Amino acid sequence: MNSKQLQYFLTTLQKGSIAAAARELDIAQPAISQQLAKLEREMGVSLLRRSFKGVSLTEAGELFATHARRLVDDINAAKAELQHLIAEQSGVIRVGMLASMSNVLSMSLLSEVKRSASKLKLDISTGPSYSVKSWLESNQVDIAITYEQDLDPKLMVCEPLIEEYMHLVVGINEQSDTYQKLKHRDAIKFWELSQFELLTPGDRDALGKLIHEYEHITGVALCHNTAYSGHLMTGLRQLLQGEGAMILPTSAIFHLEESGLVKALKIEEPEMRRTVTMATNRSASLTDANLKMQEVIRRVTAMEQKLQHWRGDLKCRQPAIACV
Repeated sequence: MNSKQLQYFLTTLQKGSIAAAARELDIAQPAISQQLAKLEREMGVSLLRRSFKGVSLTEAGELFATHARRLVDDINAAKAELQHLIAEQSGVIRVGMLASMSNVLSMSLLSEVKRSASKLKLDISTGPSYSVKSWLESNQVDIAITYEQDLDPKLMVCEPLIEEYMHLVVGINEQSDTYQKLKHRDAIKFWELSQFELLTPGDRDALGKLIHEYEHITGVALCHNTAYSGHLMTGLRQLLQGEGAMILPTSAIFHLEESGLVKALKIEEPEMRRTVTMATNRSASLTDANLKMQEVIRRVTAMEQKLQHWRGDLKCRQPAIACV
């Protein structure tokens, strides 16, 4: 028994004759008669009474028709669910993140999505932390990757990805006094940061909030360069020109570090950390594609941490294989 035989049986029953069913299905009448005969042989009983006037159900046919309708309904429901699943997987998942995270994640995420057998599509938007938060709250993005300081657990489902280490970053410039003082060091104490002019964002940004939080905890006032625009790329250009230093995670500068353009010193006593979190809006329903994209994000985060591009303690949960 197959779905074609069930369809022919129910259509014949609905139309009242094999000839009418053939016209409805646009199939030759002998083909339908042949399939109905095979179905009856398989069931071991006559299902239809045939006459010049058409067809009618036997007692066995009445019983079989009830099950046939149910089976066809189940088959159609399965097809609909599969089509819905395919549509979800082929949909675009919009991910919002900060520029520093985009630097370490974007290319790897795009490569991983392209490499996978699924039809996932990724649309990445980057901006300051307050913009990413706004995008998620207004459902302009499906997933946000940002800092815990800018998330509201009442409105968002949050999952930590990595607790990253913060570093003092300076441009490798032999003409820079700042670089000359730090060129032979790999770490720096928080109080020592006060000796350098720092390019830091304002309080509205998550990094600015974090820096001021550590100033409050330690009682150490840092020297902020008020001319800094707050844009990461602008700050990095200033670094390369030997203008001051920045407090950043390695995610923002690993490519420059590998190229020998900047030096990163881990901040200690106290160790300066912050948690990067993946979040979705509680009011939005999670599609299968969204869940699959979250798994890709976990996997890529673990990979970048293992490569030391993103230095910190991995926090992503199972089932990301690389997170064990």
